[in-house]
Amino acid sequence: EFGKGSFVRDSGAKEIQKDEFGILYRKDFPNNDDEAVVMVKVIDATPNAAGERREYFLRVPPTVTTAKEAVAWSFETQPREYKPVVET
Repeated sequence: EFGKGSFVRDSGAKEIQKDEFGILYRKDFPNNDDEAVVMVKVIDATPNAAGERREYFLRVPPTVTTAKEAVAWSFETQPREYKPVVET
């Protein structure tokens, strides 16, 4: 299976920013008609039954420049308004 995580690892996507909300990756393509792929890697705050925390890759608009902005976008809010108190 070639999922989003595999794409980030195998495509040469570059880490462009990292903060407490996640890691932001970007893959540009040589053809200007192709939109850049930007994804944020986040870690599940709640461990599963085996005690592991799963990682997820969320695709976000190519205009996003920080992991916080990416996560806020996924919740349809602005970064300055995104202030989670409890993560589930």
